[in-house]
Amino acid sequence: MKLSLQLKGMILGTVAGLTAIGIAFAAAEMFQPKPAAASGATEALVIPPAGTPASQGYKLFMLNCAHCHGTDARGDEGPDLHGVTKSDQRIVAIIQNGIKGEMPKFSAKLNDTETRALVAFIRTLKEE
Repeated sequence: MKLSLQLKGMILGTVAGLTAIGIAFAAAEMFQPKPAAASGATEALVIPPAGTPASQGYKLFMLNCAHCHGTDARGDEGPDLHGVTKSDQRIVAIIQNGIKGEMPKFSAKLNDTETRALVAFIRTLKEE
């Protein structure tokens, strides 16, 4: 059976189109965010009530800390901040002065009120 060149082109175009669609769906599956590993951790933080120091601390955390401590504060490059047992004064000192080779200092970026708001937020992170 001999097919015309036009019919061969249509068949080839259809097969190529379907292949492209299949590849697109397969790629979409590969690039979907994966759920967090089952470690008992919640996937998102509870946002403190608006107008509280902890709420301001949450916003500051997301802007300044989440890239190292994770958006859930469970740790990534930096440690997990849930259930921190250090004193408020020690946490303030760490935020302001950093830890050499581990954490940058934020004294030039955050004022005392903002630093204390971060501490208030960290105190809302309970060990689960």
